[in-house]
Amino acid sequence: MLTTMVAGPGPTYYLDGSSHAHTVDVMHQQQQLVSGGGGGVSAQPQQPSPQPQQTTNGASSNSSSPTANGTPTNSTPNSIGVDGGGGGGQQPPQPHHHHQQYTPQPMAQGPPPYCPPEYFTGDAYYPGPPPEYCHHPSHICAVHGVAGTGPASVRMVSTNSSPPIPLPVQVPPGHVVQQIVDETGTLRHVILSPQPVPMPMCPYGPNTGQAPPQFFGPPPGPPPQGYVQPYQPPPQYPPVVSPPLAQASPPPIYNPKSDRHMRQYDKPRTKYYQRQLHHNNKSGTSSLLNTPPPSPKKEPLARKNGGEEEIHTEDGEDPRSSLQHLLSQVKSPKVIDVTPHEAVIQWSAPDLSGQHDEMPVSELLYDVFLNNSLYMSSPATQLTITGLKPATEYRVYFQCLCGNVRGDSSGATAFHTHSTVPDAPQLPRMLHKSKTTLQFRWGSVKENGSRVTAFILELCGNNGEWTEVFRGRGKQHTIAKLQPHTCYRVRLAAVNEHGKSEYSPETIAYTSGVVPSQPAPPALELATVTSLSLGWTRKPMEETFTLQMEDSLNGYGFRPVYNGRDTRFTCQGLRRNADYKFRLCAHNDEGTSPYSDITCYPTLPDRPKPPSAPTMKGRAKSTKLMLTWYPPSDHGGSPVNGYKVELNDGSGFKCVYSGEATETECTELIPGRNYQVRALCKSLGGLSEWSDTSIVTTEAVCPGVCQAPRLLGKPKASLLQLKWVHPEYDGGAPVTEFHIDMMAPDNERRQVYCGRDLECTVASLLPGRPYIFLVRGVNRIGPGPWSEPLEVVSGAGPPDAPHAPHLACRSPYSVHLVWEEPINNGAGIDQYNVQIAEVSCPHAESSESSSTCGDMESDLTFNSAYTGSSTTTEVRNLAPATTYAFRVCCSNSAGVGPWSSHATVTTPAAPPAPVAYISSSPAATAVTLLWGEPANHGDPITHYVIEVGDKTVMTPGLETEYTLTDLQPETLYRIRIQAMNSVGPGGFSGIHKVTTKPLPPAPPSLELVKASYNSLKLKWGDGRNLDMLTYSLQMEFTNSHNGTREFYQVYNGTNQNYKVVRLEENTEYRLRICASNEAGVGPYSAVAHLSTTKAPPLPLKAPRVMESPDGSHIVEWCSVRCPGEDSIVYRLQMLQAGKDQDYSSVFTGSETSYSLRGLEPHSGYYVRVCGVRVCRDGETMAGAYSSPTLFNTPKPAPVTTPKAAANTSQEVGLQWHNLSDQQKAAAILVVFSLFCAVAAIGLHHFLAPDTGR
Repeated sequence: MLTTMVAGPGPTYYLDGSSHAHTVDVMHQQQQLVSGGGGGVSAQPQQPSPQPQQTTNGASSNSSSPTANGTPTNSTPNSIGVDGGGGGGQQPPQPHHHHQQYTPQPMAQGPPPYCPPEYFTGDAYYPGPPPEYCHHPSHICAVHGVAGTGPASVRMVSTNSSPPIPLPVQVPPGHVVQQIVDETGTLRHVILSPQPVPMPMCPYGPNTGQAPPQFFGPPPGPPPQGYVQPYQPPPQYPPVVSPPLAQASPPPIYNPKSDRHMRQYDKPRTKYYQRQLHHNNKSGTSSLLNTPPPSPKKEPLARKNGGEEEIHTEDGEDPRSSLQHLLSQVKSPKVIDVTPHEAVIQWSAPDLSGQHDEMPVSELLYDVFLNNSLYMSSPATQLTITGLKPATEYRVYFQCLCGNVRGDSSGATAFHTHSTVPDAPQLPRMLHKSKTTLQFRWGSVKENGSRVTAFILELCGNNGEWTEVFRGRGKQHTIAKLQPHTCYRVRLAAVNEHGKSEYSPETIAYTSGVVPSQPAPPALELATVTSLSLGWTRKPMEETFTLQMEDSLNGYGFRPVYNGRDTRFTCQGLRRNADYKFRLCAHNDEGTSPYSDITCYPTLPDRPKPPSAPTMKGRAKSTKLMLTWYPPSDHGGSPVNGYKVELNDGSGFKCVYSGEATETECTELIPGRNYQVRALCKSLGGLSEWSDTSIVTTEAVCPGVCQAPRLLGKPKASLLQLKWVHPEYDGGAPVTEFHIDMMAPDNERRQVYCGRDLECTVASLLPGRPYIFLVRGVNRIGPGPWSEPLEVVSGAGPPDAPHAPHLACRSPYSVHLVWEEPINNGAGIDQYNVQIAEVSCPHAESSESSSTCGDMESDLTFNSAYTGSSTTTEVRNLAPATTYAFRVCCSNSAGVGPWSSHATVTTPAAPPAPVAYISSSPAATAVTLLWGEPANHGDPITHYVIEVGDKTVMTPGLETEYTLTDLQPETLYRIRIQAMNSVGPGGFSGIHKVTTKPLPPAPPSLELVKASYNSLKLKWGDGRNLDMLTYSLQMEFTNSHNGTREFYQVYNGTNQNYKVVRLEENTEYRLRICASNEAGVGPYSAVAHLSTTKAPPLPLKAPRVMESPDGSHIVEWCSVRCPGEDSIVYRLQMLQAGKDQDYSSVFTGSETSYSLRGLEPHSGYYVRVCGVRVCRDGETMAGAYSSPTLFNTPKPAPVTTPKAAANTSQEVGLQWHNLSDQQKAAAILVVFSLFCAVAAIGLHHFLAPDTGR
């Protein structure tokens, strides 16, 4: 427990924040260190040294430490070194009135890891508390460095395991720092003052709401780089002069929060100490070695003269530090059992007896570290470590935890795991295979501490038993004597001194086999509208399959659709209700099987599209309707065989028809009712969706009688207003309009209103005349009966309505109108207004005279055509063959008169309009045109005229599509089209430009490059395919199914040469070729007749020579078979060894042996034989000669004669000529070797250095 006390005439203040309200005697000791105005010799303030200074109390691990000037000074129990601002040495006491004022300076930038009591202003750190904490520069605040003479760095001595922490202490001038050891052996530092110093009140009290500043010391050891201890006050503090020592000061207020604040301050320091201790233990040192021993226990000092008081101290030991010290007193763990992959460790628990009285102890927990990494935490004292590697060294230690208190690390214990069998090898890899051998290779394995002595390779065949086929240190082996096309399993194991490892994963390998046989045709498993699922069975020696399909519509023949190992495949994207042909072949490493028999399977038809919505046929009737519909646009591939019609009258759809017809009659209906109708169709593909719902309505009847019209308001001289209501019965259809008829005084009856409104104004009445009005309702069926008449008298008004105008057509585009002036009713007519409307009137006729329509079946939309005072006009810009309605009204000063009755006229027909739209589809020599039908202007179009350049073509009828033929390829044509009718020709369309496509390429000529007995090498073209043409070469074969001769493709590509192989000898073949590009496929060339040559005999084996007893040599050879019906003879040739000459024929015949006689003795001869084919036409073809056979004739028997000795030298001289080439080469080699040996010995004798000198 580190405790430092500051004493004065009054309460004693400790640097840990605690205070004791009792008087302490200030005592002078013999050895004192006095701070002198910033430290050093001079009293002037100096800048602190960038490196920290060592004090004289042994702050380092040695018993002595250098002072500021570098002189070692031994520490005594009652003395301490006080560093000034510049690190001054030991100075005599100085009076306090010698203080000098100085200007405060900021500290270096950047906060240290543990800052002394200071504050930060944003740009630098300043010593002392900030202004808001303390406003009284006094002696108690001088502890933080506000005395004005600079701080003294005092290193405190710790009795526990934590390192000493230097704390800055501000020592006023004339004060001394003294070391005192209390009755518990704790070293305390006391600041003594010769005179009582007044102590002002500090604002840190319970009533101010402020806490005292906490002390945060720097970390143990030397301060960090750049850290400068504060020694100057901040700029805002004025220089402080020590007050007279004779003044008395009241005791400071006791702060009850200081203990709580110091506990908060201890938490980060405790964590830092634990990390520092753990680091020191790992590096092999102990924190206890860095802490000096506690000072010897001293008795309290007696009171002395001069106002000094006795100092009383108390033990402030922290229970947490004691608990940490006990948790650190543990021994290294023991390893009691080690295996290759596990280790069992055991340790002893720390002794915590007597700790429960000071601090409650919770359950112990142990953190076990393996190779400096935390392995796990356990409350037990024994642990099994698993997952270790064999033959590996590990280090283990642990730490004790009790609650949040952690002890130091124990000593590390090293152990080494045992070696074991190797790991399982990897999968053996096959390098090569044949029919009877398999070659494998494998890699290295993890040995686990012991060297691998051998690898074991085992083989398992069809019997299921594993057999060892290799044992050794090699990493490659070839397994022989296996069965062809057989599955084998191979596994591998490694062996060392501990035993055999686990086996590797099994490798499955197959030996080579034979070509598969013809498979069965594929079978149909499932057929849908657009797909066919086929399946087949796998036979032995079949690895992969190729499925080919033929679509008769595309004309490409069989094309592959699947290639793989599966035995089923689904062909997607097929046409519905269509037949497809299939065939199958199998593959393995040895080759491809013949194709299977061709089989044909159809796809299913699809559901048809819905038919058109039912519509009404003919005119609707009141109680029955005739419905009709059109077949669907797409029947799904199968004809429609039935329809179903449903009708909804508001209560739901009900079936009214089911059959094959496309029309039906619905009866017993309600007049004027709307019905919903829909239909569907069915075929072999199923039922279609319902068609769109259409609405049909039965015919209604005429409406009932209306009530008599009523007069609205008072009638005027020339007009009056009438009003009426709807009839009680509308006849099943809404009333669309009302008709008002008026009977004039002259008994003339005419219609004055026709519309939907329920009121109208009748104008152009003669003043003071009686009129009779009647009303009736009209629906879409027709008008109802007239109502009762209404009699009313009118006054004078605008003029009467004129008669209908007389109409005359001047041309298809203009009409001339003439009308008569009506009665003006007392005022002259000022102007006339003519209106025109386009209408379709069934009674109108195309004539020069006008005609009238009484009642219009539909409302007309009139537009003004003329306004003026004339009674005649001409209306232009009309459409041909169109019916127009005209009406006229006049006006005077009294108002506008009513409109005249409608007069209609139909303009005559005109030539057709020009064609507006033309599209084309060009080919090489033809162009297909398609255009839109123009307006016929009242007369049907009879045909069209097509103008192509200078030529004119007439279409045969009304079709709007025509194909122009006999055109030139790659030529631009300008086309115009003109419609014709009985009136005359219409206008030409715009010019349509189209370019024909190029012609497909012409076929090349086939040339025979080389013919052999089994192949034909062909070429075509000039050797350069700049246009990237694709060539298709076909050869004629006999169809195995029908026996006819057909051409089949043997090559398709861009090359201009090809070699046809696998042909028969002396056979004629028929071939043809064609070329294709993006324009299409060109024609085939003329059929070329090419023949293969005859095959020579096969080469024979080397003949065999045997010596007969009579001295001759018999030469024998094997016979060969001649293809066809030709015969074979043999030709035997002989050559004497050692002579420069060619082979000479010695025999020609059909026998397979021949006897050689008259050969030279003791000579070598070569013999060889070949077959000669004798054709029926007398032609001979010699085959290749066999390998030569060498044989030697025996030596002659020796003959004893007197001249033998004399001719010995001559015979010896002639023996060199009798030697063979091999014997001569051996003799030369022996002579050269002897010469080289003699030369080497000579060189060694003359050139070797003399060893005697």
